[in-house]
Amino acid sequence: MTAPIPVVLLAYARPAHLARVLAGLRENGVPLIQAFADGAKGRADAAAVAETRALLRAVDWCEVRLTERAENLGLGRNVLAGVTAVAAQHEAFIVWEDDLICVPGTYAWMEAALRHYAGDARVMSVSAWTHPRVTPPSVGEAPYFDARADCWVWGGYARSWRGMPDETAAEKLAAAAARGVPADSCGADLPAMARVETRKNIWAVRWLAHHLAHGGLCLRPPWTMVEHIGFDAAATNAGETLGWANQPLRPAPPVPTAWPAVGEHPACRALWQAATVRPKSGLGARVRRAVERLVPAALLAPVRARFFRVRWEGDYANWAGAQAACAGYAAPAILARVTAAARAVRDGEAAYERDGVAFQGPPPWWPGIAVLREVAGARSGAVTVLDFGGSLGSLYQPVRGAVGDGVRLRWRVVEQPEFVAVGRREFQRGELEFYSSIREAGAAGMPDVVLLASVLSYLPNPAAVLAELLALGANWVLVERTGFTTTGGPRLTVQRVPRSIYPASYPCWFMDRADLLRQVAGCYRVVADEPDPIEASAGLEFRSLQLQRLPA
Repeated sequence: MTAPIPVVLLAYARPAHLARVLAGLRENGVPLIQAFADGAKGRADAAAVAETRALLRAVDWCEVRLTERAENLGLGRNVLAGVTAVAAQHEAFIVWEDDLICVPGTYAWMEAALRHYAGDARVMSVSAWTHPRVTPPSVGEAPYFDARADCWVWGGYARSWRGMPDETAAEKLAAAAARGVPADSCGADLPAMARVETRKNIWAVRWLAHHLAHGGLCLRPPWTMVEHIGFDAAATNAGETLGWANQPLRPAPPVPTAWPAVGEHPACRALWQAATVRPKSGLGARVRRAVERLVPAALLAPVRARFFRVRWEGDYANWAGAQAACAGYAAPAILARVTAAARAVRDGEAAYERDGVAFQGPPPWWPGIAVLREVAGARSGAVTVLDFGGSLGSLYQPVRGAVGDGVRLRWRVVEQPEFVAVGRREFQRGELEFYSSIREAGAAGMPDVVLLASVLSYLPNPAAVLAELLALGANWVLVERTGFTTTGGPRLTVQRVPRSIYPASYPCWFMDRADLLRQVAGCYRVVADEPDPIEASAGLEFRSLQLQRLPA
């Protein structure tokens, strides 16, 4: 191969993310970008789509060939169509999505790897990503081969992409099984993802299965060169978690003078199986499988909705009316359940806690990780977070491990008095502190980040509390998993929690998103505004926003 290797760039409607990605590609000296800009879903995202396309048209530091979709294909179809088009024109390519940033040297490393292994059909792809959970300890600072491919900045060949769009992931896994390669040999998550590939319009599982079906290998670096800055359902359609968060990015590994011989590292499959295993034993698991096998899904759905899922009911005129129809957030059962779950995390009996439920698996990804790292980089490693409504430190516990030991974190939780009493008595330590009011927490020093994780909706007057927090002058305000209406105007409901979590009910606002944006306008700019994958009734949705303070 002598021609430049193009970057296939998939974009949609996140101009703030894309601007950072383009800056990284420029820093990497990418010579050619073939961009595929997905179309708008409707009026709600049309402006963001237009801004995204304007950014791509404005690139003047390399050649850009831009394809603007007339309709919204969704990520899966956009990737399949875009890569197929490029593979028809080029022997090799590197695929980039609009929420993946990288360190300098990433493109050069991948380009060198693709050129080196171009003639070996066993090598189907090259990746810029790996993770300590699945990196064999023996690799040291050398690249290694894995039978499981990857989708976080990866390179491939026209020869290895051939046939990729022609079969579903399930069909490819079946072909692999016919070769004697079990569907879950490189991860227990692959069969589950394959089952929902078409319905959820995801694509990466098909690429992984394509490798298994053809006995291909993926070359991975000894450490990751890429970071994900846009975890959300619309961006990835994948359940990525804090357990897969990167350590702070290191400089790119040097291009090897001697590339490794082609051959799968013998430890990889066991590492992937251990990292993705689902509990399959125990009475509860057996009963669940039996019920799912014997009872039609149409009959199970209303039972799940009534007894095992949070639901929102009513349309109340005022807070007092909603409060009269429910038990309220101060119900003793809530504090008791949350305290028990937080103790399990503190004592190493659970990995994380959310809403009073202790979990053993890796915790859900929190998009604010990237913000904390950015703040830490600007402030010599020091970050102060004011976590309003942060329970007993639910988010602090998993975030502490994800940001890395080099970050000096100070985490102030503002909560109800009864939570503060338990927090100070059982969970407070040097980094984690508990306060009863915004004024008290603010007196301890201005925070860098104000965190509102699924809390504004449960306040009698969300706008007043937000105004008090904005007045602190923090550089970042993160509004996470917050309910909004999609039809305009606020709606006050009662949220009912199933007994499978804890018996509770409390008032819950679904706010008018336009009202919130008007309140922050002039002080903060919206860096990210993304939907959350939380089921809600018609006319309701959950979103997360990242707000950065404007320069004075």
